[in-house]
Amino acid sequence: MNVTRNVVGVVLMFSLTALVGCGDKPSLGSVEGTVTFQGKALPEGTITFVPEKGRSAVGQIKDGKIVDVTCFEANDGAPVGNVKVGIRSYTKQAEDSTARSKSLIPEGYGDPEKSNLKAEIKSGNNELKFDLQ
Repeated sequence: MNVTRNVVGVVLMFSLTALVGCGDKPSLGSVEGTVTFQGKALPEGTITFVPEKGRSAVGQIKDGKIVDVTCFEANDGAPVGNVKVGIRSYTKQAEDSTARSKSLIPEGYGDPEKSNLKAEIKSGNNELKFDLQ
């Protein structure tokens, strides 16, 4: 069975965040928005929000829209405050294919520590826009 990098990345991010001290549950803000690459909606992918300390949140990108951002429970949002952002997007891979998935964007965007993508999450609703080049 083939596992795409996208799935491995999400599993890895959730595993790493589980190792970070949970402590008290932080305030969360709901997150929606858009992600484009070279002016076109990113067809699919994942987006990660990493706070200065505490648990990260991970969401999905579907047809250029940020959806299902989850920190503790399904669609509960991202931690309030300044966050670093990582975005990953790979080609779909057939179940029986032995070919590797190909990144649809420069892979540097996938590492929140190196992507230079940032956001400020506030209490309530947040509408974010990321225009990748």
